[in-house]
Amino acid sequence: MTIPVTTDDGDAIPAGTKSTIVGIWRDGAAYEVESAQPLGALVTVAVDDLAPVSP
Repeated sequence: MTIPVTTDDGDAIPAGTKSTIVGIWRDGAAYEVESAQPLGALVTVAVDDLAPVSP
């Protein structure tokens, strides 16, 4: 993610954290992503707040 975000559970996920897309909302306007740190954290972010990464 390109910005720091806070999950619904109150966990902070810093900018630059690599995450996995697990849901796509409103035809790609927003994405639900899961982060490994903190373990299993879910957050919905706008497409502009994501950046692709190479494996």
